[in-house]
Amino acid sequence: MNMRIWLAAGLAVAALPVQALGLLDAYMAAREYDPLYRSAWQARQAGLQEEIIARSQLLPDANLSYSHNRNWLHQDVYSPVTGQETSASNANYPSYVGRIELRQPVVNLQAWAGYRQGQAQSQLAEAEFDDRHQELMLRLYEGYADALLARDQVAIAEARQIAYEERMRANERMFRAGEGTRTDMIETRSRYDIAVAEVIAARGDLGNAMRALGAMIGPGRVRNVSELDQLVPGFRPLAMQPADVDSWVRLGLGGNAQVVARRLGVKAADANINRQRAGHYPTVDIVASYSLDEADSVSTINQRNRRATIGVQLRVPLYAGGGTSARTTQAVAQYEKAQADLDAAVNGVEVELRRQFDLIESNVTKIRALEQAVESATLLVEATRRSVEGGVRVNLDVLNAEEQLYTSRRDLAQARYDYLDAYMRLRYYAGVLTIDDLEAVARYFAAPGSARSKALPTGAGAPSVVRTSQAG
Repeated sequence: MNMRIWLAAGLAVAALPVQALGLLDAYMAAREYDPLYRSAWQARQAGLQEEIIARSQLLPDANLSYSHNRNWLHQDVYSPVTGQETSASNANYPSYVGRIELRQPVVNLQAWAGYRQGQAQSQLAEAEFDDRHQELMLRLYEGYADALLARDQVAIAEARQIAYEERMRANERMFRAGEGTRTDMIETRSRYDIAVAEVIAARGDLGNAMRALGAMIGPGRVRNVSELDQLVPGFRPLAMQPADVDSWVRLGLGGNAQVVARRLGVKAADANINRQRAGHYPTVDIVASYSLDEADSVSTINQRNRRATIGVQLRVPLYAGGGTSARTTQAVAQYEKAQADLDAAVNGVEVELRRQFDLIESNVTKIRALEQAVESATLLVEATRRSVEGGVRVNLDVLNAEEQLYTSRRDLAQARYDYLDAYMRLRYYAGVLTIDDLEAVARYFAAPGSARSKALPTGAGAPSVVRTSQAG
């Protein structure tokens, strides 16, 4: 009886529809699973310790030491009168030494410069993680869209294969009726074989896209592309705020995480120059100690001593084999490299911001044109079907018209994927990409068969650019 109940429950669960994996669900899964993101998080955690490590060089340093020994002593006394050695005593005694020392740096320019370097390095770790967090959202969307686009590629390749297969049958009928040629049959067969190869390649691309998505969200999260949300039919571009490219460039040069990180890299490199140069300068420490020992030496057997000291220790570097000068020269070269990296980042961000802004505008125009193409192709299919019913056209003409319609839809979907990608990239390079932007993009996707999958997205207003990206 119990076995029947469990079997019935299992069949009921298997019959339930698979819940589609939305874009936001995939993002939350990627935050838990994606190896690159987890690596970036640990790199941030390690980088935050740089300031603490550097600050420790300015704080007191306390050490406690203790040793306990067992000693065996045999003394031979030399007599200058007789010129002979005589055994004076034998001893077996314990000894111990306990010492606590406190050292407080007073003048240490190298430690102060190291502290400023540590601060910059910790801030650099935060900026780099902010960049990795925004990059995760961008990579996730691209992986999600690539899987959906690969599915469209499979569908269009299969449609072409069916169309050429039908054309081969039509060629055979016409050849048997004496109205066709063998050349037509060979040409159609050649195109059919190419279509079969394209279907195989498209299915392989789909498998690769799904595996790439699984590498970010976890291989077991989605087994089939049908479990992903799909683009809703209608499309309304998001409002651009700000509306001019120069404002986006100014925004990016001030807030892009890569540019911020490179600036902090320059700051850290500058502090490193001062740190290495300070190796030539004296240091002053206050040193206090307290020690307790018993029988610390042969002359103090059976004696217990307590000693407390406090004083100032001056250390003046005289010669280090040229190492300090070499490290300073090395630090200067690293500073120049960091400055060059900053210039490259600034140039790259400006180029990408202008490029993505242009792509958004061009894709808006392209989407409108392709929407008209889809509408025209839809009318063509309907007209061709009526012509077939009237005997003017054949079924193959319907298949060709349907293939044209599907191709137009595929190109329209590609343009919409590209538009959303450019939208996210623009905000990424401006340094303002947040979860709110991903939610705005997610509204353009819906589960297959849902009410939203048949309705237009609102597309109302883009998220404000004044928000900052948060990793939490």
